[in-house]
Amino acid sequence: MNKKNTCKTPYRERFRRCYLEYTNECLWELSYLKAKCKELNLEEEYMKYKIRLMISYLTVFYPLVILVIVGLQVIKWTFTEYKIYIYLNLIFDGGTLILVTGLLSINFFEKFVNRHRWVMTVTSILSAYVIVMGDIAHAAYHYYHSDWPLNTSYDVFVLCMIYMFLPISSILAAALLAISVSVVYVLYYIHFIVFSDHNMAKYVYGLDIVSIEFFHYLGFNMMGIFFRIMNATVVRSSFLDRYQFIKEEIWLRQARRQESLLLDSILPPQIAKPIQKSIKDKIMRPDNDYYHLGSSRTKENFMSIQIHSDVSILYADVVNYTYLTTTLTVEKLVKVLHDLYARFDLAASSFKVQRIKFLGDCYYCVAGLGESDPDHASMAVALGISMIANIKEVRTLSPTV
Repeated sequence: MNKKNTCKTPYRERFRRCYLEYTNECLWELSYLKAKCKELNLEEEYMKYKIRLMISYLTVFYPLVILVIVGLQVIKWTFTEYKIYIYLNLIFDGGTLILVTGLLSINFFEKFVNRHRWVMTVTSILSAYVIVMGDIAHAAYHYYHSDWPLNTSYDVFVLCMIYMFLPISSILAAALLAISVSVVYVLYYIHFIVFSDHNMAKYVYGLDIVSIEFFHYLGFNMMGIFFRIMNATVVRSSFLDRYQFIKEEIWLRQARRQESLLLDSILPPQIAKPIQKSIKDKIMRPDNDYYHLGSSRTKENFMSIQIHSDVSILYADVVNYTYLTTTLTVEKLVKVLHDLYARFDLAASSFKVQRIKFLGDCYYCVAGLGESDPDHASMAVALGISMIANIKEVRTLSPTV
């Protein structure tokens, strides 16, 4: 018997039910987040949120690009021996800075960009290629006129700019732009190696160096695509979390409003407000105030006692209420009582009499409760006369009553 049990146990354990929960893992999948936005009809709102976020990226990019270009010029002017050769660099970099900041400034007009979203992609492409062409142009100029090496200055910066800062909403569009920029730089080196008569290009940039540059750009683009995917995932997840928070806040406010209306319809405000405050205080307290290790929950009772020495109390009972319950249908009876008590409430508010509660055919109210009133007795009597008139009006509107 023992042998059989030992043989069967591993087999059963192998097919035991798995109690691990993996459903939360899909919350960080981009496809799931996109489907969730479409399911909630939030894609348009998400695009507006993303445009606002990309505009905020530009506010970080502007000082960064100014710092990079100005810093590079300072380094060149500080460490270059023949400064006459770098005046052209100053012209190229200054023109590049003006064109890039001018093109990207269009995206700060949020309403215009929301109507014409293609503007973000076009200005991003133009800005990227302005920097690329300026970089290649002044490097080629120095190569032909001064026999300087084919060193470019902004290749890595342009790729970082495309993946991190430019307002391109599509991951595919950003990847295609960055790959095209990488291809332009690789073709730039290959062109001078193959078609140039200068031996310096072939000596400094051989095919081995070009292959290294190729894999360098390939790795950088893969890292950039991964960054854009993770960034899109985080942005969508935070957007949905914020949407959920706002919805829950609205639901909570509506629940509080309904709770307040319900308590005010049952209890007078002098009682309802302290009860609401007591409930709120209990919710806000930490759990340690309610539960203790090895002990039961502490019991708290709320009692509101107020003394009013100068008031008048009015009870109003509907005569023959039992007869009405037997002759009228439930729906008709509820409508009649609702109409009658609504008229009583209007009359009570006009005579400054506070309704305490009503139960069945009994309407209970107090005069002089909210504010001290020396005429509280006359107000209560006037309300009683008004109630008699209201009852007559209801009887004329409903002859069966």
